[in-house]
Amino acid sequence: MAFTNGNIKGSRSSLEIMKMGDTGGGSQLWLTSAISDDDVAKALTLCFSLRKMLSTRKIGVIVSKEVSPASRKRLFHAFDILLHHEEVENSAELGMEEFVKLYALTLKSFEKIVYLKPTMLVRTF
Repeated sequence: MAFTNGNIKGSRSSLEIMKMGDTGGGSQLWLTSAISDDDVAKALTLCFSLRKMLSTRKIGVIVSKEVSPASRKRLFHAFDILLHHEEVENSAELGMEEFVKLYALTLKSFEKIVYLKPTMLVRTF
């Protein structure tokens, strides 16, 4: 992995970092996933609800190859960090969502990562 002006370029195992600026927020990240085009609207809703809460943390999404280019573009504009998930040997034969959650734990660019399912919504009372 090569670092250039605070940006990460290249790939890390099977996760290619497509968009990443200054990690800010004490290197803490809200992370979700978009496994298919059906998950994109859910992930975007989660992203917008986190922004509405004025979160100081970066918001990232892990995108699988099943997500269409048009949907990827929408995610690219909404999220601070877009991670592209390539096919990986899944020897435990976990479901894709469970595998992505476990794989997120290997991201060493952040001190803390909170994974939120794309179906979650953040709000105050």
